[in-house]
Amino acid sequence: MKKLIAIFLSVFFLGTFSINAQDEKWETVSIPEICTYKIPPSLEIQKGTYKRLKDQVLESVLEITVSPDRVVAQPKGINDFDPNASKRYCRVIVETVRGKFGDYKKLDDPTEISAAELAKFDKESMDQLQEASDLLAAKGRKMTILSRQPAKVCRFNGVNALLLTNTRSLNDAPPVYVQLYVIHNNDFIHHVTISYRESEKELWVDDLAKVINTFKFKKR
Repeated sequence: MKKLIAIFLSVFFLGTFSINAQDEKWETVSIPEICTYKIPPSLEIQKGTYKRLKDQVLESVLEITVSPDRVVAQPKGINDFDPNASKRYCRVIVETVRGKFGDYKKLDDPTEISAAELAKFDKESMDQLQEASDLLAAKGRKMTILSRQPAKVCRFNGVNALLLTNTRSLNDAPPVYVQLYVIHNNDFIHHVTISYRESEKELWVDDLAKVINTFKFKKR
C-alpha cells in the first residue's frame, strides 16, 4: 500500500502515436533488467541517477545506475535550476515493486478480471488515494481530487495493464491530470505514472502519448 500511496503523492494520456523520423533526437532510457523507453528533448531524467552511453547506431542512451526502482523524468532544465522549466509541471515516473516468482500474472498473460474484482481494485485504489490525502493533510498540505475515472483494463504498448485516472490539485494549485498504469510481470509489478498540468496540455500531451508507445518491459 505504501508504494501506491507514494505514487499518488509523486504525482497520464493513452494514445496511438508512434515515434517517427522527426523524433530522432529522443533519448532512450534503459533501466537494467526492467525496461527501456524513450523521452523527448523537452524532458530529462533527474540528475545523478544515470550515465550516458552510445549504442551501436550512436543513439543516446541514458542507463539508470542509481535507484532503478524509481525513475523520474521532468521538464528539461530543472536539473540546472532553469526558472522557466521550474514553472512547468510534467512527470513520467517508472516504479517497480519486487516480489517473488508467481506473485503476479506474467507479462504476456491476458488480464482476465471479473467485474467484481475490478470493482474491488477500484475501491482499494480510492482508499489508498484518500490515505495519501490524509497523510498530506497531517503535514499541513492539501490534496483535492477534482475528478476520478473508475479503474479499467487497457493495453499498454502491447501488454495488459490496469489504468487509474484522476485530476488533482495540491494546495489549490492548478489542476494536474494523472494516469497510473499497473503492469504485472511475474515477480515484478510496474507502475508507470504520467502527469501534467492541465493548463499546459498542449505542451505535453502528444509527446506523452508517444512515450507510452515506446515502453519495452523485460519479461520475467
